[in-house]
Amino acid sequence: MSLPSKVQVEADLFFSYLTGDDLSSHSEKVVLAAGRGETELYVCSEVYDEIASALRSGGSSIDNAILFLNAMRKIPHNPMLVTVELAHDALQLYRTYGGPRRLHYFDSFHVATARKYQLPLITSDEFIIEHEEEFSMKVTDLRRI
Repeated sequence: MSLPSKVQVEADLFFSYLTGDDLSSHSEKVVLAAGRGETELYVCSEVYDEIASALRSGGSSIDNAILFLNAMRKIPHNPMLVTVELAHDALQLYRTYGGPRRLHYFDSFHVATARKYQLPLITSDEFIIEHEEEFSMKVTDLRRI
């Protein structure tokens, strides 16, 4: 599968690539394409808090969270800042679709960002994938790359 020239990614790509989980071969293709300049990766700036929060809630030390974020620096990506308008849209999405086994809090920011900037979102989140049309956005399942 060829990637668009610009895509938005979220935390699962970084976790998969840097931890070597079961989606690491898929995330590696995206990271390598970005490294070769074939595609530009964009992220919602909220992704850094999401990753630090996930690591800390999973029992990682601050030092390990810092190491993880340092490793992310080696992956070429462009952060898009959360504005008050974007946060408002994200919270509206979360109010409507949020909850257990639904749209996660941090994912509402990724969806709002992808919609605002009209970027396709690469994710492995099944809820987002299943609601692509409802969210009025293009989604690519990381598992299919």
